[in-house]
Amino acid sequence: MQTWLIFSLLSVAALAGSEISQKISLTQKVNISAITNNFFVWTIQATIGILLAIIFGQFSISLPYSILWKLFLIGIVYFAGGTLFYTSYKGNSPSISIVLGTISVVFSSLLGKFFLHDIYTMAMVGGIILILSSIAFININLKEKLNKYNLYAILGGMCFGMAFTIDKYVVTTISPFMYLGLMCLSVALVSLITSYKRISTESSSLKPNNFIPMISSASFGATFNLFTFFAYKNGANVGVADAINNSTVFLVILLEIILLKDHKNLFKKILAASLATAGVILIGIK
Repeated sequence: MQTWLIFSLLSVAALAGSEISQKISLTQKVNISAITNNFFVWTIQATIGILLAIIFGQFSISLPYSILWKLFLIGIVYFAGGTLFYTSYKGNSPSISIVLGTISVVFSSLLGKFFLHDIYTMAMVGGIILILSSIAFININLKEKLNKYNLYAILGGMCFGMAFTIDKYVVTTISPFMYLGLMCLSVALVSLITSYKRISTESSSLKPNNFIPMISSASFGATFNLFTFFAYKNGANVGVADAINNSTVFLVILLEIILLKDHKNLFKKILAASLATAGVILIGIK
């Protein structure tokens, strides 16, 4: 098995833990927005990244100026994607939002092909198509129009597709630990600059136990990001890595059943997740 594929598969479990933690955080009795929640999650991830860079002797403040504007751009894109996508958790279960968010694969694949010169085999393309078909399946409801929470998940997925492409472009030139710290710090700063009043107001109502799922999400999120960054550095195509990461929906469904006692649309979720998983298997074929 190729090294990049091992890192991509390892990232799947970490992503599942992060998404369930986000769902728990965003549906606590203390009602906070996705913006405030994500500000703390990004800040904690930034701290983890910088500490790891220091521990492994990869911390440096002498970075090329060309990276600075990319960090500013990634901050804006991740802020928009995170706000839209995690707002969908207010009305959707994580598994539905994740399946809808796999639209990111289209954007990351196209951007990776044209800007990063990623190479895609027919098996990879077939796998991506299978994963994307799960989006149509999970969203088909003849009695109901596309609701706003589904739309938030799709728009957030589009932003994430752009962000993942920028991630690969930058992380292949610097330490993954350093990039994790700088990237997450950039998103946290954009959140603070654009939404200081909201974050300040909502933070005053938080209690120490409200931070537990945020810390959990940040820890799992940092692990997910690092595994994905190492996959990029070992030659993973951004669209393929994105598609594999989205197969985490199977683990999320299991965690929803066990932890959140959510059995709604279970058959539909399992079928959609099966399509996504079949796509991942096809992608992994040499």
